Amino acid sequence: MANEDFKKFVIKNAQLIYPRLDSTYRYDVGESRSVKCEATAGGASWSCGILLNKEEATALHKEFVAHYNDRKGEKKMPDFKKVFGMKKRNDDGLVILTVKKNGSNQSGKANEAPKVLAGDLSPLDNRTIWSGSVGTVRFFAFPSLNPQREGGISLLLDAIQVTKAVYGSDDTGDDFAPVQMEVEQKETETPADDDDPFGLPPTKASADFDDEIPF
Repeated sequence: MANEDFKKFVIKNAQLIYPRLDSTYRYDVGESRSVKCEATAGGASWSCGILLNKEEATALHKEFVAHYNDRKGEKKMPDFKKVFGMKKRNDDGLVILTVKKNGSNQSGKANEAPKVLAGDLSPLDNRTIWSGSVGTVRFFAFPSLNPQREGGISLLLDAIQVTKAVYGSDDTGDDFAPVQMEVEQKETETPADDDDPFGLPPTKASADFDDEIPF
């Protein structure tokens, strides 16, 4: 039986920002940036941001709040406070929605990496894509508590189909100028009930997700 705490979302033609999909990363306080690390390191995760305009972000936020309120009584959780991983970007009116998957579960065992697919639904050979790439992102929203015991929605990355990949140049003389690569998107029959273009089952759709809560 599916765990009703986890609601699936699919965003097509998503503008990707700060994708970290080639490896797990964690924030290094000394370097003030995210650095590559082993999946079992503390705080390790795969992650990707989605750039949203105000209207898109508002609509999603309403869905997240509704899902939290639908489940909070079952979970005996406090009133909704925030969407963990959703924040405004400066003053340009855009919002970054960051979805991620922990490198390991609560037992310390490494998790399977999220699927990263090419346009034909084969595994993407080079997962080191840059901001500016475009794709379809599938993730799950679920109620959780942050370290301050505030109630909110966390976002679990499941799969990404990259339809336009942007890569950095290996030539330092070019100052790592981004290089775009258009990817042909496979035409697939889309189920009418959930509008999911992947044609693949979720990585997991059970209570096992409890081991991957970001906090």
